[in-house]
Amino acid sequence: MKPPTGRILAVAASGIVVAGLVAAVLVIGAAGEESTALPRSPAGGHCRVLPDGEARACYTREFMAIVAGRDDPRAAVKAIADSAWREGGFVLSNCHGVMHTVGRTYAGEAGVTLATLMDYLPQSNDPGCTAGFAHGLVTGVAPQIDVRRPRKAVTVCADAGTRFQRYSCIHGFGHAFMRINGGRLLPALELCRALGTRAAADCAQGAYHDYWFAVVGADDAKLSEAAVTDPRRLCAAQPRVFVRPCWYRAFVDNRPDGFEVTSPDDLDALCHGLDGLQREACMTAASVIGPPDPAVQLQICAGLHDPSDAENCIRGTKVQNLLRHPVATYVRLIGRCERFGELVRPSCYSWLGKTLAVLTDGDFARMGCPRLRPANARRNCHAGARRMDEALVTFS
Repeated sequence: MKPPTGRILAVAASGIVVAGLVAAVLVIGAAGEESTALPRSPAGGHCRVLPDGEARACYTREFMAIVAGRDDPRAAVKAIADSAWREGGFVLSNCHGVMHTVGRTYAGEAGVTLATLMDYLPQSNDPGCTAGFAHGLVTGVAPQIDVRRPRKAVTVCADAGTRFQRYSCIHGFGHAFMRINGGRLLPALELCRALGTRAAADCAQGAYHDYWFAVVGADDAKLSEAAVTDPRRLCAAQPRVFVRPCWYRAFVDNRPDGFEVTSPDDLDALCHGLDGLQREACMTAASVIGPPDPAVQLQICAGLHDPSDAENCIRGTKVQNLLRHPVATYVRLIGRCERFGELVRPSCYSWLGKTLAVLTDGDFARMGCPRLRPANARRNCHAGARRMDEALVTFS
C-alpha cells in the first residue's frame, strides 16, 4: 500500500454515533484524491441504542470499516471526528478509546512503519477520536521499536505539526512501550525515562493509560502480572516523577460504578485519607471526570477550601473540550481564575495559560493573555504559555 504524505491528534474522551456512517459516500475529486463525506447520523442509530459495552464494540466495527483499505485514512478519521463532535454523548466520550483500536488495526493492515508513521498521523489538535487514532497507529508500530535506542524511535515526534501533536505522539509511545514489554509496567517506564525529562512523564502517562486499558479490558491491552486495580495502591508504589501520570487516567475508565463528580464534596470523597503528592494527583484525576464544560469544572474547583486541592483540581480542567471555540471563549474561561483566592489565582492563570497555549500552538500567548486584567493575570498567563514546551504531565 502506497503511503501518503502527511502528519496527528488527541481528546480526553470520545465516542461517535455511527448510525449511517457505514454508508459513507466516497467522492473522487478532480485530482483523483479519495475523500469521505459522512452524512449526519440520523436519530436512533443502531450503535447508540445498545448497552455501553456492546455500543463500544459496534462503533469499533463501524469505524474500522470506514478507514479500512485507504491509502490515506486521515480524511475518514476527520469525518468520524466531525460526526462525533456533532453527536456528543456516549460516542464523543468514548471515541478516543475506540479509535485506539481502529488505529492499531489499520497500522497492521496497511503496513505502517516507524519510517512512514508521520505520513499517516492526522494533523489536528483534537484530543478525542483523532488523537485516539494517532495513539493506535503508534501502538501498531511497537514491534518495530529497538528497545536499546528508544530515543531514536521517538525522533519522529519532532516532525509533528504542533505542540499538541508532539505531546500526543510521545504519549502514544508510552502505549507502545507497554505493548513491546508484554504489559509489564516497570520496563515500559524505564524506556520512558530514557527519553529525558521533557518527555518522560508524558510518555509515562501513555504507559499508565495502557495499564488502565488492560484493567478494564479495552483495546486488547493485557498485563503480564495480576492487575492492581486500586490507584491508591498502584500509584503509591510508583517513582515520585510518575505519580501524577499514574493517577491522571485512573478514574476515566475505572471510576466507581455510578459515581459522578458534581461538587467539591465529590472530589474529596474520591481522595479522602490521602495526603501529599498522592492527594494532589488524586484531586487532578477526580477533576478530570467532572463535568465536560471546563467553566463548570472551575466553578467546582473554586468551592474547595484548601488552596492545594483547588490548584490540583484546576490541573484537571478539560480545556481541550473548547477546541472549536473562538479565542474569546478561552479568555472568558481563564478569566474565571479571578474567582479563586489570592494564593491560588497565580497558578490558575499560569496553568490555563500553558494548556491554552498548547491547544492553540502558542497563539493564545499572543491573542489571549494580553486581553486579561489586571496586569498580574497577564504576567502569569504569559509565564505559563512560555512553559508550553515543557512536560505537560497531566493533560489529555
